[in-house]
Amino acid sequence: MSDPSPTTREEKARTPIRVAQVVFSLEPGGMENGVVNLANELPREEVETRVWCLERAGAFAGRLSEGVRVEALGRKPGWDWEACWRLGRGLRRERPDVIHTHNLGPLIYAVVARFMVPSLWRVPILHGEHGALQGDGLRGKRLRQRRWLYRCCRRVHTVSEGLRRHLMALGMPEAGLVSVLNGVDCERFQPVTDKGEARVRVGLPRDAEVIGSVGRFIATKRFPLLVEAFERLAEKRPKLVLMILGDGGEAREEVLQRVASSGVRDRIYLKGHQSEPAPFYQAMDLMVMPSSHEGLANALLEAMASGVPVVAHSACGAVEVVESGRSGFLYEICDAEQLARWIELLWAEPGKLTEAGQWARESARTRFSLEVMVVGYLRLYRECAGV
Repeated sequence: MSDPSPTTREEKARTPIRVAQVVFSLEPGGMENGVVNLANELPREEVETRVWCLERAGAFAGRLSEGVRVEALGRKPGWDWEACWRLGRGLRRERPDVIHTHNLGPLIYAVVARFMVPSLWRVPILHGEHGALQGDGLRGKRLRQRRWLYRCCRRVHTVSEGLRRHLMALGMPEAGLVSVLNGVDCERFQPVTDKGEARVRVGLPRDAEVIGSVGRFIATKRFPLLVEAFERLAEKRPKLVLMILGDGGEAREEVLQRVASSGVRDRIYLKGHQSEPAPFYQAMDLMVMPSSHEGLANALLEAMASGVPVVAHSACGAVEVVESGRSGFLYEICDAEQLARWIELLWAEPGKLTEAGQWARESARTRFSLEVMVVGYLRLYRECAGV
């Protein structure tokens, strides 16, 4: 990892730490949601945030608090030197104390922009990884690229301890590699006492039994598997419905076609992306996350804060959050038949689901609040800025 800046602690302590967040965009997604939550919750007297979107601002930009500025650079597909120059010039103008990049693409642009602008050479980079590496990310070339780029960073953080161990197992430099778990706004996401009314508010039958799922339509989320499992359950439970919140992603057409071809498609509610998802969580009896790979999903924490127990794949970051059998349920989810069997067994014990929802809420409130997350990032910003 790179050496500290020579700027004195006394000089930096006089003003807020200036942090430049670098992302592709703030279009809806788990990482983007986390960036917005962090920017909004950081104390203004200690941190001044500016968000640089390499492509476009995106829908989540509208959620940023007043005073958090956003600049979109209009990056074209492929490598765009002009966007890189614009990033470098903008950072030179703003003179950040820390550059905080998120996932590989923004890190590449930030490192190259820093090399192109001499006044940025000593600005430390804090880099964040938000999901397990897969596909192209596991190729030798990409792994070597990451190892080199990490050495250009003051710190590299992950959103779960499991993800940190995953990166170390792939040969990433261990020095400076830390984890800061995601947090959730427990005021925004709360349980309700009247589930029937909550269902009516989001367009579901009052007496429905609701399985929910949230996420972008990408292969690792395994929505087709969830739909197949629901079909098996629907035969036995006439009031059971499946509600999915999400949109976008390379598997979007596959998921939409799978739902359209289902014999119980009238009981599958595709609600798209919701800028205010809290009422939809409140309508759920159970949330199911069959993802094959996941870091620490914001949707998991939002469901827990809403008092909704979660069924998740035991190979994912949920293992660090969910106490299986107490605040949720972790299983080895290999196929739809297996998933349906797990859910059916849980539904046979409604008291168990209710109790798990109560424990989930308490766990979110005490262990995974936004306040806890902000403290972790403040510590990293201070370390990187040398204050």
